[in-house]
Amino acid sequence: MKTLTASVKTLFQGLKWYEKTEYLLLALFVITIATDWSLALWCLLLLCANTIVKIFASHHIGNPSLNRPIRICLCLMAAYYMAYAVSAFYSSQPHEALSTLSMMLPLLLFPLIFLLSDTRYLRRPHLSFLTYLFAATLTLRFLVMLVRASIHSAESQLIHSTTDIITALLLQFGSALSQSSPFQNLNTLLVIPPFRAIAHLFNGTPFEALKPFEFDPLHHNYLSLYLLTAIALLYTELLRHWKSPRWRKIRWIVIADIAMLSIHMLLSDSRSGIVVWIVLASACLVHLAFVRKQWRSIAIILAALAVLVGGSYWASPKSYERISSTLHNIRIGEQADVRQDLWKSGLATAREHPVFGYGCDGYWDSLFEQYRVHDCFTACVNEFSTHNQYIETLLSTGIVGLVLLLAMILLPVYVALRRRPHNLPLALFTVVYAPCLIFEATFGRQMGLLFIGFWYCLILLHSRSISTSSQLTLPEL
Repeated sequence: MKTLTASVKTLFQGLKWYEKTEYLLLALFVITIATDWSLALWCLLLLCANTIVKIFASHHIGNPSLNRPIRICLCLMAAYYMAYAVSAFYSSQPHEALSTLSMMLPLLLFPLIFLLSDTRYLRRPHLSFLTYLFAATLTLRFLVMLVRASIHSAESQLIHSTTDIITALLLQFGSALSQSSPFQNLNTLLVIPPFRAIAHLFNGTPFEALKPFEFDPLHHNYLSLYLLTAIALLYTELLRHWKSPRWRKIRWIVIADIAMLSIHMLLSDSRSGIVVWIVLASACLVHLAFVRKQWRSIAIILAALAVLVGGSYWASPKSYERISSTLHNIRIGEQADVRQDLWKSGLATAREHPVFGYGCDGYWDSLFEQYRVHDCFTACVNEFSTHNQYIETLLSTGIVGLVLLLAMILLPVYVALRRRPHNLPLALFTVVYAPCLIFEATFGRQMGLLFIGFWYCLILLHSRSISTSSQLTLPEL
C-alpha cells in the first residue's frame, strides 16, 4: 500500500495546479463511467471548464505534443459530429435533431479538450494508472454484483422453501376444513394466496410479478464494451511489464483480474459481447504468435480459456444456451435474432437517401414503415432503433457520414501500426469497439458516447507518450 501511495504521489510531482486538477478529473471520469454515466457527464463538463481556466492561466492555447496524424484523427471525430450537425438543417424532425445533437456533444468536446489543452505532462505512467483504476473499478463492480447475486439466491431459496412448507401445512389444514364445507375449494383459495402474496412482497416485488434476475443491471452491450476494453488495456500492460522483476508478483494479480472481468462479461448475458471477446482473444493470440513468438504463453492462455469457459458454463449455462440456440437457428435458416429484421429494414430505408441521408432523426417514419413491411411489429410498437451504429449513421448522414465514421475507426489503426513502437492499446481498442458498433447503436446513448469518446482520445496519446517515456524519471506502477 505504501508503494502504491508513493507511486500515485509521484504522478503529481512537478505538475501545476490546473494540470493536477485535470488529471484528477480524468481519474474521476474513469471511475464514474464504470459506475454512473450521469456523474461522468459532470466530469466532462468540469474538464471543459478546467480547459478554459488552463488556457487563461498558462497563456497558451493548443497542444504542441500532438503530431499531425493524431491531430487528424481527433479532427475526424469532431468532423463526424459536425456531419450530424449539418444534417439537422434538412431533417424533418428539427426538435428531435437538436436533442440528439446535444446528447452527442461528447464526440465534439473530447477532441476539443485534447486539441486545445497542453497535455505534455501526461506520460506513460499517467495513462497506465488510469488503465489500472478503470480495471479496479470494474473488478469492484463485479465483486459487488457477485455478493448481490449470492444474497438474491439465498433469499430466494429461503423464501421459496418457507413458502412451500407453509403452503403444504395450509393445504393440509384447508383439506380438513373442506370436508365439512359445501365449498371445498374456497378455503384453499382464501388461505394460500395471501401467504404467497406476503412472501413475494417481502421479497421486494408484488405477487406473481417477480422480474427475472440479472447479474448486472447495466445494459449488457455497454457492459461488455467496458469489460472488453479493460481486458485489452490490461493485456498491453501485462506484456509491457512481463519481464520486469518488480512485476513478478503483480502480473499474476493482473491475470486474475483479466479472468474475473471475462467471467463478468460472460455472466452479462451478452451474445455480442461473447463474439467480440472471441475476436479479441484471437487478436491477442495472433499478436503473441507472429509478433512476440511466445508459444508457451499461448498454450497457457488456451488452457486458462478452457478452464474459464468450463467454469462459466457451469455457473451460467443460460448464456451458452442463447448462443447455441442462435447457432441452431442460423444453421436451419431461421431468424436468429430480431436484429436481422432491424438491419434489413434500416438498409432498405437508407436506399431512398443514400448520399446525405434523411438528416438527424429524420428517418423514423420511413424506418417504421419498413418495420411493418418486414413484419417487425414489435420493433415498430416499441420504436426500436436498428441496433447498428453504421446503419444509424447511414440513415442520418448518408454515405458522407459513414465514410467519416469508417475513417475515424480505420485511420488511427493505420497510424498506430505504421511506425514502431506500435500503439497496441489503440489497435486492440479498435478491435473491441468497432465490432460492438455492429450490434448496438452505441452513439444513441450517452454512456456509449462518453466511453468511446474518452478512451479514443486518451489512447491516441499512447504512441506519443512512448517516445517521451525514456526521458521520464517517474517509477512505473
